[in-house]
Amino acid sequence: MRWLCFVLVATLILSVAPTAARKIRVVATTNDLKWAAEKIGGERVEVVALMHPLQNPHTVQPRPSFVVQLNRADLLVRIGLDYEETWLPPLVEESRNSKIRRGGIGDVDTSIGIPLLEIPAGRVTREQGEVHIFGNPHYWLDPENMKIIARNIAEGLKRVDPVGTSVYESNLRNLEREMNELLVETLKLAEPLRGEKFVAYHTTWSYLANRYGFRIIGYLEPKPGIPPSASHLADLILRMRQEKVKFIIKEPFYESRTPNMVAQRTGAKVIEICPTVGGEKGTETYPKLMRFILTKIVNAVQGLN
Repeated sequence: MRWLCFVLVATLILSVAPTAARKIRVVATTNDLKWAAEKIGGERVEVVALMHPLQNPHTVQPRPSFVVQLNRADLLVRIGLDYEETWLPPLVEESRNSKIRRGGIGDVDTSIGIPLLEIPAGRVTREQGEVHIFGNPHYWLDPENMKIIARNIAEGLKRVDPVGTSVYESNLRNLEREMNELLVETLKLAEPLRGEKFVAYHTTWSYLANRYGFRIIGYLEPKPGIPPSASHLADLILRMRQEKVKFIIKEPFYESRTPNMVAQRTGAKVIEICPTVGGEKGTETYPKLMRFILTKIVNAVQGLN
């Protein structure tokens, strides 16, 4: 009887709390966060990402598998602000996993501590499109911000798995060193971009531009998420001609007709780049992604193939 009681108690413990018997289950909303969670968690974690890297983050179509993954999660790692707000909260509620609800022990908002750009002033309304009311959420395209992301993830992992604290802190120190080295390398790589002017489709590239010294003088979208109007494009084309802007940056999940038309009328070149880890060949890690993005833009500026 004592043996049976012991087995029952042990089974119950294993079913409700992460232990050495199984890995910590982490659900990340993006591949970039998945990479960071794997770097910090090492062999103690198993990580899945909900979004496909080539998916428009503003039009995510939830799947039943998302709820299953969230139900099993010990930790939910999200971009935060209002990046996933249109689709993630209902799935978290449906998962009935109290650990990963907003403010729960397993909830990690990686935006905490990020020096945010483009925080809107005044009242924000629906007429302003997909304006992010807390600031621009595309903050991962800066190695300094990746260090903050990693710290938030490490704190979350230590909450749900205190036994692994020393591992997470050691891995965090390693990642911070790697990001410091990456920043030195990529600042040198991006030197030809300093002062260059670009037009972008969406506000994805603000942190990249801020870190590496180039300027985005306008957007194909008149407001985030709002399709370009004829009058807006006419004004943008005029400004591009006046300021001699020769490059348009767009993501693969946005349509190509508009940027190609603007490029044709201004003599500009369209640079298509995925801003997420794993979206293109050769971007399987965050350092590879940053090198890939900057190399592609630099090559375009320098007229290289």
